[in-house]
Amino acid sequence: MKKYAVIGILLFLFFGIHGANAQDMLVATKVSQRATITQRIGTTDVTVVYHSPLAKGRKIFGGIVPYDFVVDGVEYPWRAGSNENTTIEFTHDVMVAGKSLPKGKYGLHIFVKENEWVYIFSKNSKSWGSFSYNKEEDALRVTAVPKKVSYQEWLSYDFVSREPESAVLELHWSDVKCGIQISVDVTANVLTDLKNKEEKTVDDYIKIAQLALAQNPGDVVKALDYVEKSLDIKKEFRNTILKSELLEKKGRVKESQKYREEAIALGEGFPYFYYYPLSFMLLEGDKEKTFSILSAMLQKEPDNYIVHLATGEYYIKDNNQEKATFHFGKAYEYAGERSKAYTRYMYLSNKLILEQK
Repeated sequence: MKKYAVIGILLFLFFGIHGANAQDMLVATKVSQRATITQRIGTTDVTVVYHSPLAKGRKIFGGIVPYDFVVDGVEYPWRAGSNENTTIEFTHDVMVAGKSLPKGKYGLHIFVKENEWVYIFSKNSKSWGSFSYNKEEDALRVTAVPKKVSYQEWLSYDFVSREPESAVLELHWSDVKCGIQISVDVTANVLTDLKNKEEKTVDDYIKIAQLALAQNPGDVVKALDYVEKSLDIKKEFRNTILKSELLEKKGRVKESQKYREEAIALGEGFPYFYYYPLSFMLLEGDKEKTFSILSAMLQKEPDNYIVHLATGEYYIKDNNQEKATFHFGKAYEYAGERSKAYTRYMYLSNKLILEQK
């Protein structure tokens, strides 16, 4: 009997300690399914990995997730799911509820109170739940207000209230929802990504110049420096016209005119025939200048399908559906095989809109 008792103890120690993960994962598979949700906000991917328990008739908040769980001065926050640590990862720096948080992967915990939740982002994303939570490892804490909603049996995360540079990450379980806003600076993030590229292209330096100026409109010198680096690789319409525009901002009118004329001489393809004329309307609100440039282009090259596409876009923004449809039709007529499908779609879709008016 002693022999069997010893064997039993050894088996318990082996499977109870060394096999704990395997057993937990087996239970998790049956009870709390692993889930992942990813949302791109601007250029930033936000990914939450969690296990989703079921309520099964239990009282959740103020029940199996206790309020104000503090013992001997030590906080025991909820692991915001079940089984392993819930984790949240950001591919760029973000703002959470208005507070900055560097890019990276964090353990997500929530200290639950009846009328307030504290979302905790821990630098330790690998601990097993909140049992080994250490407040000294906090990267950020933000507060949020829970609200009563319709009942949901399973725990879930979702991204709601989506805007171009923000979204609310919302947890829903039982009859409670609680969310935090996550926001990003798209310009800063794209600029950082481009600057970090080892081998930059002509287009990269053009974008860096434009974004640097958008971030700090007064720093024309820095933008010019990036344009020069682009020109060092290859001189083309896009970087030459950008240099002209930047010189004009600096008050160097004669130099600006010189580079404008040089850019127009280099002009070809989409950047020149499409983006260049429309940019005055989109970026500067100058419809008259856009119309003047497009008219001159059409007079010089009446069978250029790109100019007709741009003119169609101009008339859409001018709320003239009839003329927009006409020019998209001309774009379809003159386009080569590579662009036939797109121009046909633009023509037919705008023709349908015109006919339904």
